Amino acid sequence: MGKSKILIVISLFLLVFIFWWTLPSGKGKVVMCDVGQGDAVLASYKNVQLLVDLGPDNKKLLKCLSRHLPFWDKRIEIVILSHGDSDHVGGLDDLLRSYKVDYFFNNGLLDKEIEEKIYSKKIKENDVVRSNMFDFEVLFPSENDDGVKDGNEMSVTGILKWKGEGRSRGWSMFMGGDLDKEGEQRLVWRNILNEEVEVLKVGHHGSKTSTSEELLEVLKAEMAIIGVGKNSFGHPDKEVLELLNEYDMEVKRTDIVGDIVLNLE
Repeated sequence: MGKSKILIVISLFLLVFIFWWTLPSGKGKVVMCDVGQGDAVLASYKNVQLLVDLGPDNKKLLKCLSRHLPFWDKRIEIVILSHGDSDHVGGLDDLLRSYKVDYFFNNGLLDKEIEEKIYSKKIKENDVVRSNMFDFEVLFPSENDDGVKDGNEMSVTGILKWKGEGRSRGWSMFMGGDLDKEGEQRLVWRNILNEEVEVLKVGHHGSKTSTSEELLEVLKAEMAIIGVGKNSFGHPDKEVLELLNEYDMEVKRTDIVGDIVLNLE
């Protein structure tokens, strides 16, 4: 066999190996991306992805996606935007340049400039956004909310649920964007939120304006994850960290561990 043929065979072998190596596993995975001071959570199973929030405009979202998705997969099936703050939607332009997104969902209060790019669908209480093995069950906003509140107070809030097989079947995570304590308490008092979860995505990057005891009493989560980076706000707040510790929750922070990867099987 000539030298050129050997090189062709080796090249083909390497391409097949790389493709095989990057094939998605049959396991589900949830990743809180290390995007600095912001939120971006990726839920994926095989070649289908659901992404909640996009972090700030700093290129870190794309780096996270490249670490956790096959290099050839440039399609995100579902994106949910909790609200329009820059630390939650700042990565939008980068995402649109690099990936095709099938469906966007939000609270109906995004800036016109953003909405013209994505043509999203408004979601509200009792809606369920479904992917292949994940559901996002919306708890808030409700039909009666008129949108006059602050953006944080109108954060899309819900429970991400894993529908797959294995030991993790029934796994769930509470996600409330930057919803404040009063919003959390209303969910509990109105019995809209009345189930336990395995994981809590801590509200507002660990700000003391979020994470009420009423919320923790209902959720009884074993783990709390915090999307946070270098900031001047004092996030995560010492009192919030102490409260999470009082509830015996394992705390993981992106500013300390980088991407927080939760494997479901």
